[in-house]
Amino acid sequence: MTSRQQIRVAAVMERIAAPNRWEAWKFRLVDVIPDECIFGSAPRRLVDDGKVSRWLYPGFAIALYADECKGYYLNLTSGRPSWFVSWVVEEADPTLPMLTGVGVSYIEADRRMASEEHVETVPLAPELCEWLRLFTNAHYRPETRRKVRAMSFLSAEERERHMAALVSAAASDLPAPAPAEADAAAEADREASQRARNAGLREMFHADPHFRQSDGLDVADDEVHEIEGTPVGRQRKILQARALGLLDDELLDQELPPSDPPPASSGG
Repeated sequence: MTSRQQIRVAAVMERIAAPNRWEAWKFRLVDVIPDECIFGSAPRRLVDDGKVSRWLYPGFAIALYADECKGYYLNLTSGRPSWFVSWVVEEADPTLPMLTGVGVSYIEADRRMASEEHVETVPLAPELCEWLRLFTNAHYRPETRRKVRAMSFLSAEERERHMAALVSAAASDLPAPAPAEADAAAEADREASQRARNAGLREMFHADPHFRQSDGLDVADDEVHEIEGTPVGRQRKILQARALGLLDDELLDQELPPSDPPPASSGG
């Protein structure tokens, strides 16, 4: 379905000769303007100073289609509604680009980019934004998708019931029946039981000293000075590691460091 109203536009392209040592030509989109049907149909040169030239590409008829409304909607809600102008450069004549399309559909522009065409944008005039908005509001029907619960989160019994429902629906060519109220209640009970179990585990890990016992390798802030400055901390760490079985057999025979450092000998 197409819109009753169509507009005609022309694109203005700029060509730069030898922009760098690797390129002979560079092209960019300058503007999209109304086509007054007086420009003909072939590209025409507007200005040329030997380095930079501008070319007019006339004859693009813009019509709106209902099946492209999602692309119009994405364009209007992008924060910068735009014209999308696409072109290719042919090997036979690399001095000028060949324009392949002028439109206002975000999805169409994405398709052209996926086909390795060059796509550039310029802002869409406010009156054309309103024209596009009115058509989109009248014809756009957003897709509604039913949220499906992932199979990995279902229990074995639920997966079996789900697969049986799919097989039955495929055999009878009818949609799968909705779950019974008893199944819904049972699922709610299972979820409540799981939440209670998780809460009990959290309480156990926080309250039981067994789960908060140090393995002898963690260092608290108030223990740093003992480890670095005195042998007391080292002795305590060795005892804890020995009790937890973290020491090698050959280290078990070593003597513990003295609790206090020996007195310094005075010079004679």
